Amino acid sequence: MVVATLMATLSAQAQKDIPANMRIEVSEVESDNAAYTIFTYKDDDGTFGYYLSLGGSAEIFSISYNDVSDFSIADARETCILLGATAADAFAMLDSLQEMCNKEAGTVREFPGRTTAGAEQLTTPNTTRCEVKKRLIGSNRLLFTFTSGKRQCGIYLTKGVIKQLRFGLKTDMKLHPKMHR
Repeated sequence: MVVATLMATLSAQAQKDIPANMRIEVSEVESDNAAYTIFTYKDDDGTFGYYLSLGGSAEIFSISYNDVSDFSIADARETCILLGATAADAFAMLDSLQEMCNKEAGTVREFPGRTTAGAEQLTTPNTTRCEVKKRLIGSNRLLFTFTSGKRQCGIYLTKGVIKQLRFGLKTDMKLHPKMHR
């Protein structure tokens, strides 16, 4: 009982040290012009959670000279799904996403999430729809769709990216054990 109380106190202390409304990146993977990031976030009310950022950008306009981009305008879209309140919850959700890749094409699941505002702050709660899509070659992938402004956006997540994110989270836990208690 004493050990459990001590662990809870240390966990709460580590999470109290994190500033409110600021992302603390844990793991990041870039694939197919999209960035996937696991990060922790604490709201003003002290609510703490692990999130998976499903972000992407599309280049709208670019001026280049000698194969170097001098100027570009990109359209960035992002939503974040809640992985859980603890690192154990985050691992369980990542495992669940990996298992979902093995489901039949057309399988649909909804995830609680939040959209982002300027300065990478999380705002409005939303629901992100996920559907298993069949690939011509290789394993299935997950298509997450969400609303950004007045547009419907989508981003694919593969089993390989999920494995890399999981490895990154595990590595960060070893490097920063106090942050993940």
